[in-house]
Amino acid sequence: MKRCVLSCFALIGVSGVTTLARAQEPVKPAFGHSMQGEMFNEGPRQKAVLMKGIPKIEFPTSTKNKQAQKFFEQGVAQIHAYWYFEAERSFRQAADLDSEFAMAYWGMARANVNNRTRAKGFAEKAKEKRDKANPREQGYIDAINFFGNNKNDEYIKTLRKLVADYPLDIEATAQLAHELQERAFDKPRQDEVERLTQEVLAANPMHPIHHYRIHLWDKPNNENALDSAHKSGLAEQASAHMWHMEGHIYTQLKRYGDAAVSQEASARVDHAHMSRVQIIPDQIFNYAHNNQWLSESFEFTGQPQKALEVARNLVANPRHPKYNTLAGFSGSASQGFPRLLETLERYELWEAALSEKFESISSKPEWERNRLRLLGCAAYATGKRALGQTYLDELTKLKDSDKAVAAVKCYAALGENNSADASKLLDAAGLPKEREALLRLQLGELDKALTLARDAAKSRPNQVLPQATLVRVLHASGKLDETKTELEKLRPLAARAELDTPLLAALGLVAQQCGTPGDWRGAPPADPLALSRPKIESLGPLSWVAPTAPGLSLKDGNGKKISLKDYAGKPVIVLFFLGAACERCMEQVNAFAAEAEGYRKVGINILAVSLDPQEEVKKMKAFPFPVLANPDLKTFKSWRAFDDFEDMALHGTFLVDGTGKLRWMDTGFAPFTDAKFVLGEAQRMLKL
Repeated sequence: MKRCVLSCFALIGVSGVTTLARAQEPVKPAFGHSMQGEMFNEGPRQKAVLMKGIPKIEFPTSTKNKQAQKFFEQGVAQIHAYWYFEAERSFRQAADLDSEFAMAYWGMARANVNNRTRAKGFAEKAKEKRDKANPREQGYIDAINFFGNNKNDEYIKTLRKLVADYPLDIEATAQLAHELQERAFDKPRQDEVERLTQEVLAANPMHPIHHYRIHLWDKPNNENALDSAHKSGLAEQASAHMWHMEGHIYTQLKRYGDAAVSQEASARVDHAHMSRVQIIPDQIFNYAHNNQWLSESFEFTGQPQKALEVARNLVANPRHPKYNTLAGFSGSASQGFPRLLETLERYELWEAALSEKFESISSKPEWERNRLRLLGCAAYATGKRALGQTYLDELTKLKDSDKAVAAVKCYAALGENNSADASKLLDAAGLPKEREALLRLQLGELDKALTLARDAAKSRPNQVLPQATLVRVLHASGKLDETKTELEKLRPLAARAELDTPLLAALGLVAQQCGTPGDWRGAPPADPLALSRPKIESLGPLSWVAPTAPGLSLKDGNGKKISLKDYAGKPVIVLFFLGAACERCMEQVNAFAAEAEGYRKVGINILAVSLDPQEEVKKMKAFPFPVLANPDLKTFKSWRAFDDFEDMALHGTFLVDGTGKLRWMDTGFAPFTDAKFVLGEAQRMLKL
């Protein structure tokens, strides 16, 4: 303490009080960092809008600002959907409209249940403003501070008191239901959560608490949540996760057609939202998980081309070391690649497999093994024996590849009409039962084929591929009556199936002989409890569509005007940096300058935009690309490299393709400095 006092007085010198005042000024955050503290760095930095498709939530507060109240209630609805990033954005907007709005900070803390450090910081902010809140709100603030300090029992105890003290506050009941549902490990707790959710639904039948009920009954007793599955997406149509959660229940109940519709709605809603807020796919919570589930649902419902479209989109999506890498586990690439391989192989789409531009995945031996097995089988199945041998040679070099090698050699033997070897190899290949059944049928082993086909249909009920296989094998075995029976089971399952798929196309003649000529697909099973839904196409695009880049027309240090239009037809990297005084920014600009020749060789241009005025830009050292001045920050704002809440510029890195689309982007409180990664990713994206 003495050392601090002495140093402070030593700073007074001849300037007296003025110098002391400067010494006591708070340290200014680094460029791009929030003035309100580090916890604000990673959250949303652009303003919120009142969205369509958000349910009306009744959560009265003490704010006098009507707009702040609307954004607050929107945030609460988004919390119920686990749409935490957007919920935090809504709460930040509420706080921006009413700086003394303590419950807005409660909301920010509640939106960070997956990040206790940030939650604690926001909870403490709410506590600072607690005196401005009414007693009921103070109960919420006290509760969230217990949560922020990892005192879960006290958190639940305080929520219980809120429910007891304010029995008409259904949001208190909903908050308690959520916390108990997270810990519903036994039947008494499940029963309590169910009772609480029913109390909320009695007051508001379309409350997004349907989401919690789905989690509560998602294995076992899935049928308990069927009513909520019908209503979840409709309760909060703007939220992709609410649509996705329906698919959990439908999939567990083996209603794969309904699951595909729900997961498709989820994907389309996500893609529409990305276009509005200008972000890349994997910045969305659970995005890759939702879409790989959609691809699988399309596979189950006999729609391999749509399954492939989704899988290819996942593999093609922008890569980012923080969000999406092929070597990772939860991003688009790592979720899409297995779906792509599986769909091509199970549906025997051999020509499509051979024309697919696969990446070699040395970091994931299982994927590489599956890739080579697929390509080897495809080559031999289409008579390309030399190519098949090439893939087989590569495959034999891999560890634990015995089964995969046997599968490829089986197709090689089939191509030589060597049935005996093919049969032995098939024994060792370990293929899915429905696929092995078709190969046994090809070998003339009818009994084995029929046993396998029956087992496949039994073990994977209500899926088109095994059921269609059973129909085909039954027909080939001369069992016409049973063929008719199993075809009738298949027809509603295949309501949306693609009839040009090889296996399903082969069933056309079978269906005709069974008295169902032409399009033999049936209508999907009706559910009298299901509600009408919006047209699926109205929710957004099925795949991610890169947004159009905003305009850019600025002067360099010499007064020369440069526009993005000058680069029409050419890809451009656009860097937004916070001026020469920002050391990290200059690290970024220098890093890209060091790689500029590599960019030039592959035809990619670079532009840098600084917040410095023109005269300061002119003083900068020469870079191998134009540096443009944007002191009024209008271009920063239009490109969303800007914090709307604190009126400050942010770092930004963008790839604009020759058609003017934003194919890759990174914005935030820190610059993206890995110029080599961006170069590689730009080349990959531009080839697609």
